[in-house]
Amino acid sequence: MTSNATDKPYYFSSSPWGFRFMETADYCRALKSLGLNRLCFMLGPQDGFPQAIKGGSAQAEKYRELFAMEGVSALEVAMSLDGTADDVKTIADVGATYLRICEVWAHTEEEFARVSNRLRELGRQAAKFGLTVIVENHGGLMATCTDCLRLFEAIGMDNVKLNYDAANFVHYGGEDALTALKATRDIIGFTHLKNVSENGFQKGVFCRVKDGVIDYRPILAELKTFYSGCLCLEYEKPEDVMEGTADDLAALKQLKA
Repeated sequence: MTSNATDKPYYFSSSPWGFRFMETADYCRALKSLGLNRLCFMLGPQDGFPQAIKGGSAQAEKYRELFAMEGVSALEVAMSLDGTADDVKTIADVGATYLRICEVWAHTEEEFARVSNRLRELGRQAAKFGLTVIVENHGGLMATCTDCLRLFEAIGMDNVKLNYDAANFVHYGGEDALTALKATRDIIGFTHLKNVSENGFQKGVFCRVKDGVIDYRPILAELKTFYSGCLCLEYEKPEDVMEGTADDLAALKQLKA
């Protein structure tokens, strides 16, 4: 497919969060059954979350063999901001393209300095392996699009980007998801797509794409003008994660058509 400024190609994946209680192999099979073969993971030890990649870079080959056997590959792996250089190497060694950070940091100048410096350091480490660091807007220091723009301006690295989460801008920032998308388009490197049941700061609960207040049709249309990459589903409830993820995938495919 040839892309241009108004026709960017997408592919789908899913956040690992709703699948956190599955074993790694079962998770691979579950997503492959939905037609998703470029997968997102968490980095261990993550006690209580058997899906997480564990054992450091020494175990990376074992995971690559598992992924090959299951017919999938690693796309993105989430780690702690305070993770080690070996954590970064592990993410590269399992074959991922993206290293994701998703935490809540206090909205203070001290935290701004610490987080921006650490993300810059992570960006340098990730660049050695060709990785892109994606940082999710998740409240606190990254609640609003203005917060995000300030942080990424301070970081100033091409391989450190925003993981745009539409529902998090609504829920944690009290902002309109489409407005936030347009404001942050130049710093977006990845997406998370879910919905929320009410507009406003910390109102409502996260829900299926078709059920919430966010209209994804204009969001997908806007993304199409500048973004080519992953549309990452994020259905968060483990109790019906397969049904919810399949439903979200169908809803987004219908809107995207």
